[in-house]
Amino acid sequence: MFQIFRFFKGHVPSFIACLALLVVQALFELALPGFMSDIVDVGIQQGGIESCVPATIQANVLLELEAEMTPSERACVDASYGPADAHGVRALAPDADASPDGALAKALEAPEAAYYGAWEAASGAEDVAASSGDADVAELRAIEFVREEYRAQGVDLVAIQNGYLAKMAWLMFGVTAGSFAATFCVGYIASRTGAAIARDTRRALFSRVMDFSPAEVGRFSQASLITRSTNDVQQIQFVATMSLRMVLFAPIMGIVATLEVVAASTGLEWVIPVAVIVILALMGLMFGLTMPRFRLMQRLVDRVNFVARDLLDGLMPIRAFNREEFELERFDDASGELRDTQLFTGRVMSLVNPMIMLVMNLVTVAIVWFGAEHIAQGGLLVGTMMAFISYTMLIVSAFMVLAMVAVMLPRAQVAAQRIHEVLETEPSIVSPESPKAPGEEARGTIAFKDVSFTYPGAAEPVLRHVSFSCERGETVAVIGATGTGKSTLVSLVPRLWDVGEGSVEVDGVDVRELSLSDLRSRIGYVPQQGLLFKGTITSNIAFGEEEASKSTIERAAAIAQATEFIEEREGGFEAPVAERGSNVSGGQRQRLAIARALAVSPEILILDDAFSALDYQTDAALRQALAAEEEGATVLVVAQRVATIMGADKILVLDDGEVVGEGTHAELLGSCPAYLRIAVSQLAPEELGLSEEEVARVLRGTSFATPSAGEVGHG
Repeated sequence: MFQIFRFFKGHVPSFIACLALLVVQALFELALPGFMSDIVDVGIQQGGIESCVPATIQANVLLELEAEMTPSERACVDASYGPADAHGVRALAPDADASPDGALAKALEAPEAAYYGAWEAASGAEDVAASSGDADVAELRAIEFVREEYRAQGVDLVAIQNGYLAKMAWLMFGVTAGSFAATFCVGYIASRTGAAIARDTRRALFSRVMDFSPAEVGRFSQASLITRSTNDVQQIQFVATMSLRMVLFAPIMGIVATLEVVAASTGLEWVIPVAVIVILALMGLMFGLTMPRFRLMQRLVDRVNFVARDLLDGLMPIRAFNREEFELERFDDASGELRDTQLFTGRVMSLVNPMIMLVMNLVTVAIVWFGAEHIAQGGLLVGTMMAFISYTMLIVSAFMVLAMVAVMLPRAQVAAQRIHEVLETEPSIVSPESPKAPGEEARGTIAFKDVSFTYPGAAEPVLRHVSFSCERGETVAVIGATGTGKSTLVSLVPRLWDVGEGSVEVDGVDVRELSLSDLRSRIGYVPQQGLLFKGTITSNIAFGEEEASKSTIERAAAIAQATEFIEEREGGFEAPVAERGSNVSGGQRQRLAIARALAVSPEILILDDAFSALDYQTDAALRQALAAEEEGATVLVVAQRVATIMGADKILVLDDGEVVGEGTHAELLGSCPAYLRIAVSQLAPEELGLSEEEVARVLRGTSFATPSAGEVGHG
């Protein structure tokens, strides 16, 4: 529960306001049983006469009463009543204290009870005190004396009773209205606070995930992070709202109601701890059965999300290979396990309310059963017993509310743990506390110095002792077989991963000593998958530079060879782009991703296999436009096609994570067998300007003098 209340840290004023309003609500609601008791005991049994102090009394009767009083009591009574009127009736002074517990009431009670007892014995009337079961015989007989006195004066007793009942009705209406107002305010504040907690938690989660490197994302998995940001936060919001409305209210109500019960001294107080012990036992059993299943349930929700996301992402190959039935069975397995877990917890939780209601009904029966005996023995009033039942039900209801919240609490507790697990995970890639400023004289340069890198959990490194440099304005290409670490290498430049050994320098400074924002603002990065965002073509191109002008956007699109197909679309640059760019082709998606990188006017442009979906003509035009328009930028290109990188200033050949060749296209043809194998797999020897004999010599490991770059074809 503590982890859940940690979410209230930024909402203390709302918490305090709800707490104060709940106290007010509890006081209002706890006043109602007392009013009900007064209606029964005073309004019905006593005919609306609240005190043994009569508003008017016959002078001769008052003299008889004063004869039984002490001098001080007699003085108090005389001072409280005015002189007798023409009918011999004395009226109570306006400033006199007529309360049931006042000095005047204490002075009159015993003489009135004795006077009524004598009248009762003389007339043979039924013993009112015994028949009503009053615990204080003198008090009730004094009340009956006042009733008979009013009757003797001709006072309308029905009007007195109706007046009292009307007063109590208005009081109960006012208290109910106050309780409604407090409840409404608590509900309003609780709902707003719950929504604010959910908003702040989602923002904190998203902010933390945005700082995660691929290592942290892989640790949790994308499906789990989505579940934690949606389903888990929703659980916290619901429980936070219910906590402000119920969890705080239940103990307040229970404690105050218990004090009222103890103060009543009915002799039935033992019923309450018995009921509470039974309820606590039921709640403990329920927690023991459901808590492990709730932990499992959240993991199963992650699994369902993962499978569903897998199915949606792989819909095309699933259909192409006719695997619909298999994938549906896989989804059904994940969904069925979640269903079985939810059914178990639902069935256990469905027993809670009936069992609590059974306890409440048994408690009511016990109170009536044992209370009837107390009433018969004259130790308890009917109204007091009714009030006791109400207070007891409020106490039991408080625990029932806690039980209802307990239905949600285990799952919310698990959700809170999962959310805090994300929030408390420190990103492995962060900006240094004291970042260095990049050197202006080395602007646009990249240097790899003995770099090795191993993915988390991998047994072998992906890159081994890689060293090379890129000067400003150079185009450096990286080529190699699939899985040799090309994409990993270029991802180290913008610090998507951190090197394991060695260092990567940008503008003469180790990237780990530059602030992330400064480093990445200098780089235009085009990943292998040119992911687009839902919006328009303009919003996607200007993604890295929101203030980019129209001319900048159009220039970037022109360099990326995207202008033609953009203008053909309805709306042009304002044409809509669907989620993940699903309404454009792969080649168009790559060109828009390249335009997005160019729009930020980067010092360093990283193209990670960004030409793979382009036809040869578009590829050549794009490379030519890049060379002409981005002359001052350093370009780091990962490519599979030799034709794409033939004109690069420097080519790196990777094999099994190591640099096995470095030089120009012409140099590598004569000195690097790995490069030549790639080249001859794509181009004929004559296109490379080589004979078959020269190719064979290189593949045997014997280098030769290669033709100049001008003599080599460009495919």
